[in-house]
Amino acid sequence: ADAAFVAISGDLTERGDIASYELLRDRLKRFPLQTHLMLGNHDDRGNFAHVFGGADAQGFVQHAISVRGTRFLFLDTLKGPPSSAGLYDAPRRDWLKAALAEIDGAPAYIFMHHPPFDIGHDLMDLIKLDDAEGFAELLAGRNIRHIFFGHAHRPISGQWRGIPSSAL
Repeated sequence: ADAAFVAISGDLTERGDIASYELLRDRLKRFPLQTHLMLGNHDDRGNFAHVFGGADAQGFVQHAISVRGTRFLFLDTLKGPPSSAGLYDAPRRDWLKAALAEIDGAPAYIFMHHPPFDIGHDLMDLIKLDDAEGFAELLAGRNIRHIFFGHAHRPISGQWRGIPSSAL
């Protein structure tokens, strides 16, 4: 009950259908903590936006919040059918560049569905975030304190490029 918020890192539904998003929305109305949702490879961006709104000008579902001087960035890594891999393309990278420039070196925590690195699982490593190198370049030299990700279906922790990371 003392948490500032809860982040749900994707696969909010199994098939991305509107009825499932409506059920999730109704359940979250009763949840006592602020909740931030991210899309996973089982989600549908259009159906999610229909129920929850929150898409940016390019149609992506990503946002940032500040809590006690720290920035929390919630990324949209959904590539979309037929691929289960993640994607963080130019429009999304531009958003992240601007969000990181805005905080000017202050601490930031990143939440995303797809990990940008291999986790040691043959199948999951095939469907991680595409263009991990480009994503790494974007984060280089920034005060990124931790990357939280989903997708893995197992608890994982470690470091990537000197940045602590974990999945629950």
